[in-house]
Amino acid sequence: MRRSTIAVAAALVWAVAAVVPAAAVAPIRQDVDRSGSAVLTDVCAFPITVEFTQSGTDTLFFNQSGALTRIQGHIVEQDVFTANGKTLHGLPYKFNVTVLFDKQTGEIAHVYAKGVISRVPLPGGDVFLTAGRLDFLAHPGPSFLVQPDVGAQGDVAAFCAALAP
Repeated sequence: MRRSTIAVAAALVWAVAAVVPAAAVAPIRQDVDRSGSAVLTDVCAFPITVEFTQSGTDTLFFNQSGALTRIQGHIVEQDVFTANGKTLHGLPYKFNVTVLFDKQTGEIAHVYAKGVISRVPLPGGDVFLTAGRLDFLAHPGPSFLVQPDVGAQGDVAAFCAALAP
């Protein structure tokens, strides 16, 4: 009985090893530190400059051929908004971002963020807070967004009033 069990186990190990690709590419994890700025022209009746800093981790996933298929990021971001001589300092917030690549072309097919989208204390004690899911490719113009497509929408009127002339 013991010999047959060992033989069956050996056959199963060999069968599984034959199915697993020999050249599978392991995911790559990398720390990220990014910063940048953008001018928001579609949030308020006046332009707003935002400066942002991000830190976190990106994990890159590949198929058996070595082509990049997905990037999964776990990010902490902090924003500073300025307009009309006024400044709002956002609080750090966390979100996950997923970048999916088209299997045929290798081009970016989707970019989704989930989590907090913006977190900014306003004068008077209120907080402009938005959270949910954001599909960046559904908004081809803006490079920076403060409201999710689905989820908690912040009080844009209060946000704009805090930066108004």
